[in-house]
Amino acid sequence: MKNINVTAASQQVAGNRAEEQEEKTNLRVIKIKPAGNAKMFRTLAKAIAAGATTLIVTTRVDVAGCGYVWFGIRKGYTELDGKLLLNAQIWNYLLAFLMGNELPEVTEFEPDREICCQSEWLAEVAAEMEKLTTITSEEYNESEEGIGYLAKKYHFPNGKVVMPAEAMEDICDLLN
Repeated sequence: MKNINVTAASQQVAGNRAEEQEEKTNLRVIKIKPAGNAKMFRTLAKAIAAGATTLIVTTRVDVAGCGYVWFGIRKGYTELDGKLLLNAQIWNYLLAFLMGNELPEVTEFEPDREICCQSEWLAEVAAEMEKLTTITSEEYNESEEGIGYLAKKYHFPNGKVVMPAEAMEDICDLLN
């Protein structure tokens, strides 16, 4: 039975990739002008209220050690992209939307200013994603300079969490 579930999940990821490729060719991307965190969150929440169906978040840590996400919120073939600094309420809101759960109220917009080590925080996020979904994919991208990057994506009913790509020094690292 487990093999059937794994096969179904693999087919779903393959189907999602085909849809992503089609969407990328027709996608209209609008970059949101940087604004305060409260305004950025309200824009995201307004897009969700207007019927946006897909959220893509890429986790990052800024130079001050504060966790944030680059987000893309989609409705049809339009995507709004922006940056959102994180706190526990905002993170829980993003996860609730991704999983298709009831959205919690967000009353605090100031980011957690706790200094964190990038690799440790990203490892914590990855561990949390592993608990929330078993559907994952990896994507290998190569820059013009010939440097390869491997990004891991965690798929949810309403979008995905993309972990930062790691540089691959040796193509054989893909075999691990």
